[in-house]
Amino acid sequence: MLYDFDDHNLFITPKIAYFPTAMGGASRHMMVNGSSHRIAVKIKCSDNELFRVSPVYTLLEPGNAQRLQIVRDPGPAKTDKIVVIYKTTCASSARDAFECDLGAERKVIALIAKEDVTMSIAPTTNLKSILRQNVQKC
Repeated sequence: MLYDFDDHNLFITPKIAYFPTAMGGASRHMMVNGSSHRIAVKIKCSDNELFRVSPVYTLLEPGNAQRLQIVRDPGPAKTDKIVVIYKTTCASSARDAFECDLGAERKVIALIAKEDVTMSIAPTTNLKSILRQNVQKC
């Protein structure tokens, strides 16, 4: 199976990012709308002092994808998280869609900073490559 049942509306890959503590680093992730409705996405982080994310708000049309860039500044070894909040919407702006959190669902990306990580390697964000890797694992 290519998608888990939970991943049908919003597919996110990878679900874990590793960063070196001494240098910090960056990680790219892919968000794909697998539903037949427009989805509004809001990104929250457990430590806004160390991490920057882009975009914070976005709209995903059915079948479309959006890159998520996560940047970590140098800092102590610890585990943090990104919470991806999403919901179907008819709003023209993702920010407007989240004036009310009713009906919102959540997914988590783990952010792990360790001293023994030598460099942060950004994963592929090419959708065909992601799908090919997942099919080969099955």
